[in-house]
Amino acid sequence: MTARPSRPADPAFDGTSYAAATAHHRAHDDEVLAPVRWRAGLRVLDVGCGVGDLTRSLADLVAPGGEVLGVDASASQVDVARAGGARPDVRFAVARVQDLDAVVPDGWADVVVSVATLHWVPEADQPRAHDRLARVLAPGGTLRLDQGGAGQIGSARPVLDDVAAAHGLGPSPWFFPDARTLGDLLAGAGLVVDDVRLVRQRRALPDRDAMAAWLVSQVLPGYLRGPDAPRGEDRRALERAAVAACATALRRADGSYDQDYVRAQALARAPLGGSRVDRATAYP
Repeated sequence: MTARPSRPADPAFDGTSYAAATAHHRAHDDEVLAPVRWRAGLRVLDVGCGVGDLTRSLADLVAPGGEVLGVDASASQVDVARAGGARPDVRFAVARVQDLDAVVPDGWADVVVSVATLHWVPEADQPRAHDRLARVLAPGGTLRLDQGGAGQIGSARPVLDDVAAAHGLGPSPWFFPDARTLGDLLAGAGLVVDDVRLVRQRRALPDRDAMAAWLVSQVLPGYLRGPDAPRGEDRRALERAAVAACATALRRADGSYDQDYVRAQALARAPLGGSRVDRATAYP
């Protein structure tokens, strides 16, 4: 396959700061990965691989003989992932979910895993993103999704929207679907949906420093996209203002800044024989 150039990747994330603040995601990996039937030799696509910490864990689940490709829209994060140590069964590439066909052939993956990624895709692009995910699956292959769902970081978003507005920026950009909406997107891409649900979690941010690291590395990049987004000192001023506002508004009675997460989790599969299924029969 000759790879076509992907569209410009996301410059808003900093891989180094993101790598230092991923523990709250990794604490839930066992729950996310448990429904998949792992075995040696599988080919796995990690969509939204970030700095590659989950990607390498996936490689361990399919060894020996397996192969894992991690894909992320952030070139900075992929640089950090590649610097984490070479191994022959793991590769990384830069691409958006909407442009997976630039780096992955149709039908390549036995399993596709995506954690904390699809809510970054604009709502208008969601059908295309799910179509790309479906197309890279081999017949009978498994798709496992975990992303922000309806109600995600509900206490933080209004505070951050106010800070963003004061800096001339728009409101929070994320797509946080309910279970029905996510199921319809998967079925509309021709997948058989076995399970889709919202899961409520409390993610640990024990002090102001942890909260600030979470904001700067994983949340504020949502407001900092596009050619007109603030850079340099203007970006740092926005970050300082957001941390200061959240330090007051988000402090819990126990002294922590723990966040209430709502995860939209789904398990789906590509039909056997490679044919798409009718939407009505895929997800009742």
